[in-house]
Amino acid sequence: MKSIFSLSRKPWSFTVLFLLSWIISNILISNLLFFALHLNHPSQIPSPWVPVLSHILTIFFIAPFVLGFSGKQFSYREFLSEIRLTRMKPFIQLFLLGLTCYLIMALSQAAGVMVYRLSQGQLIGWSFMRYAFVLSSELPPHSDSWLQSILSIFEEITFRGVILAIFLRFYSKSKAILFSSIIFGLMHILTILDGRPPVWTAGQVLWAAILGLFYGYVTIKSNSLLPAIMVHYLSNLFVAAINAYLQNNASIPIQAIYGVIFTFGIVPSFLMILWTRFFANRWLNYQKTEIDKTG
Repeated sequence: MKSIFSLSRKPWSFTVLFLLSWIISNILISNLLFFALHLNHPSQIPSPWVPVLSHILTIFFIAPFVLGFSGKQFSYREFLSEIRLTRMKPFIQLFLLGLTCYLIMALSQAAGVMVYRLSQGQLIGWSFMRYAFVLSSELPPHSDSWLQSILSIFEEITFRGVILAIFLRFYSKSKAILFSSIIFGLMHILTILDGRPPVWTAGQVLWAAILGLFYGYVTIKSNSLLPAIMVHYLSNLFVAAINAYLQNNASIPIQAIYGVIFTFGIVPSFLMILWTRFFANRWLNYQKTEIDKTG
């Protein structure tokens, strides 16, 4: 696979240029769509196509063909395998791991809402539960969140696929997970450009870095992107519905604190890592042993 540059032996340089390429791609694609669709204002560009197209360009073209992710001696198929995009076996176990991890996250988010409710001196009854957690509000025909959440799939391919893989070439698994998580968190500084308050952006940077530890761990432990993609997609899809009460009643600083603790931060990440460790050691390792015996 030919490439213009060869940065596969310089993980930090590769990562910086890779992310800069994504930012520049966002700008170029945004302008291209703006003029091609004859729009009056950039805000009219349909979402989430600009960031999605930017991820596709940087992941599948710039990383391998410009930055030289795999080097000239590797095929494109080997590139896709190394970023774990084509590693989907054993599918049922990987699917169940992703689904159960998301259930842990959803329960953690709901627990955060109930803790906040109790802190207000309010009771938690069945009527409150029915009012506070309406997941159907994020599904068609009520919402297009299923489409907006597609961006999370490409975020996982970027950070737990390409970036984690390049660090794994030169660092231990724990350091590779840590570095990719920090970068994942820092990239969320860009949300301040959307007009978010600084305290919210700071909270998002922190909880994204914490959650990134889980995403990296489950990717390496399962040797696949599927579980991380599932958790990221489902969490983005339903987070507004689960946390609606908190978002409508709590101040921005309180929302940020609860985000770091319950929504995407410490509690769900810790519990999902523990569950992933148990699940993988009990079922995924067993599956690998059976494959080794028969293959």
